[in-house]
Amino acid sequence: MLKKVSCIGGINLDIKGSPFKRLELQTSNPGKVFYSSGGVARNVAHNLVKLNVPINLIGAVGNDSFGEIILNEMNNLDIETGHIKISKHFQTGVYLAILNEIRDMYVSISDMQIMEEIDTVFLEEKKDFIIDSKIIFLDTNLNVDVINFVLKLVENKNIKVIINAVSIAKVKKLLQVDNNVDYLTLNFMELNSLLDKELEFPNREGIIKNIQQKIPNFTNIVITNGADGIYFFSRKDNNLNFFPVKEMSSEEIIDTNGAGDAFTAGFIYGLYNDLGINQSIYYGIKASQITMKSYKTVSDELYKILEETENN
Repeated sequence: MLKKVSCIGGINLDIKGSPFKRLELQTSNPGKVFYSSGGVARNVAHNLVKLNVPINLIGAVGNDSFGEIILNEMNNLDIETGHIKISKHFQTGVYLAILNEIRDMYVSISDMQIMEEIDTVFLEEKKDFIIDSKIIFLDTNLNVDVINFVLKLVENKNIKVIINAVSIAKVKKLLQVDNNVDYLTLNFMELNSLLDKELEFPNREGIIKNIQQKIPNFTNIVITNGADGIYFFSRKDNNLNFFPVKEMSSEEIIDTNGAGDAFTAGFIYGLYNDLGINQSIYYGIKASQITMKSYKTVSDELYKILEETENN
């Protein structure tokens, strides 16, 4: 039986509003409101299913209409819902985003109190599935004690662990991570938040020095910065390798929400198929750019990556 990628973390409903014209503050803006299933772990899992990677999704939803919507969609995608806890105490998580006129996020609010349900007791029940994984993906919607529990659970096992930072606030949890983590994916603002610095993206020496001093538990770090490109830090050689990103025109970009999760999924797709770092980052970039051309948080066009892989 194929080993799976276990995605553990946030599952929620995304509600996004975008104005037809320039966003005006402190007033009502005519525009479009769109909702879909979301949450970082759920989004990564959904992308991976589109890329034919077998997954376990472990998380929680509320016993409410939003939870029902999400579970129905998961069933339609043939994603097993048996590892998703239905909470009697919290409502389904909600991510509410307001986009500006060029469909970049202007501000968002994340209600993820339900993550209290994903505790060490719940994950102890799921440990057989977790330790049978090829790769484990965690997001920082999880509490630190839960992240440390999973890392301890897979210590000295041949399982890659990948953590995504999620936000500039939640990334700070990673300062309390005890065990080694194989890969961290985050954007440059999240890196500065984690380091408590205001580094410039081209400042390679400053980035390397601060990573070495402040976040020693991460073996490899993927730092994205939009069209400015990507840095890959490897503790093995203490170096930053740069990967350029082809800039997209404003006409091509429909919605940037979900692009970061798609990047992480594309990167995991490469690692799962043992394609190496360079190719994994390439597929991460490809997945994120495909996603930015879609209204959906997870694009229906990800099959293009599969076609490209087959042709290569």
